Amino acid sequence: MINININLINKIQSIGFDKPTLVQEKTYGLFNAGLSGIILSPTGTGKTHAYLIPLVEKIDVNKDEVQAVIIVPTNELVMQVSYMLKGMNSEITHKALTTRDDRNRTIQSLAFKQPQVIISTPGRLLDMVVKENVLKTHTASYLIIDEADMLFDYDFVSQMDPVTSKIKGLAYVFSATMPKNIVSWINKYFGKAELLDLSNSVELKIEHALIMGSSDKDVKLFKLLKMINPYLCFIFVSKNEDIDPLFDKILLEGYNAVKLTSKIPIRQRKNIIDSIKQLRYQYVVCSDIASRGLDFEGISHIINYDLPYKTEFYIHRSGRTGRMGREGIVYTFYEDKYSRKLSSIQNLGIEFEKYTIKGNELVKQETKIKTLTEQEVSAIRKIKKPARVKPNYKKKNKREVKKALTDVRTKKMLAEMRKNKGVKK
Repeated sequence: MINININLINKIQSIGFDKPTLVQEKTYGLFNAGLSGIILSPTGTGKTHAYLIPLVEKIDVNKDEVQAVIIVPTNELVMQVSYMLKGMNSEITHKALTTRDDRNRTIQSLAFKQPQVIISTPGRLLDMVVKENVLKTHTASYLIIDEADMLFDYDFVSQMDPVTSKIKGLAYVFSATMPKNIVSWINKYFGKAELLDLSNSVELKIEHALIMGSSDKDVKLFKLLKMINPYLCFIFVSKNEDIDPLFDKILLEGYNAVKLTSKIPIRQRKNIIDSIKQLRYQYVVCSDIASRGLDFEGISHIINYDLPYKTEFYIHRSGRTGRMGREGIVYTFYEDKYSRKLSSIQNLGIEFEKYTIKGNELVKQETKIKTLTEQEVSAIRKIKKPARVKPNYKKKNKREVKKALTDVRTKKMLAEMRKNKGVKK
């Protein structure tokens, strides 16, 4: 077992956990070594505490200046990180910037005193640093970017650049998947960063169930709801216009449910989130706003009413369950239009178990085992193995095996076609 710093163990235990997770252990090491880092780790592995714990140790409570900037993509995440930080060290002064706050009051507060830690979305941060010039982030020694794939994917980079380019300290970027251009971006402003890819180092206890069958999706949904009795279940819907009709149907069936979407005003969303955390509801009908970063304890079931537009969002949805060593299950309704997207999701390393609904039971479909031919086995053996196993080796090897089998089977099919047509080889 790797030697873990005793300070980290003590801090973890002081906030109610038995021992550090892998991402917490590795991130703590980066902070203490004074190295910037890009940290890839599945959702539900303790990424927020991974950067808050060492950050709290580094803040000088006697210096009234900005020492750390934490950037997250949503107001809900700003409030969540603020709440977690507040519970760890009451001496540290911090300011959470959200669009729900009174703007003029925020300007007056920052003009009076600079907080030691800033937690903000890119837009509000840009507003206070550049437009109003009341927040002095150039003094920061640490920059944290959480849920980075969402920030970079939605082109928040243009909002972050005027602020982050002035920070000359260390940078830590956290994500569940690898954002595009992140390495070049962090190298540009902060020099070389260590890449910690823990994607394949953490085994999540999540079953991915694909509900087959051609019957109406609503029929399958309500049959499924009668079979399960979840501790807490999130039902993801991709189109905002589909949420209200589905939510109304669920209420009519007598289920204890609430809806959570970006269309709901921020203050009302906060109240809904608090109610969900207090387990006042058993079912949450939601958009992908609930798939990123928000920490709800005890989500036992996820239902994909339909698949997300972006393949990687499946990872974030499913990551709401099976968190911190707990078990979870994700149900997805199969539709022909999703066949290509499901293949892309499988290429991310997700393995689906297929089920059908028969009567009042979920029946698992038996997987037919296909025996490989000698030619196929030979093609697989020809795939070169690297001298050193690198991050994402399993995914890359799986792609190469798939390509080798496709090539062999294509050649066999063409040979049979020529034979049938009487064409000489």
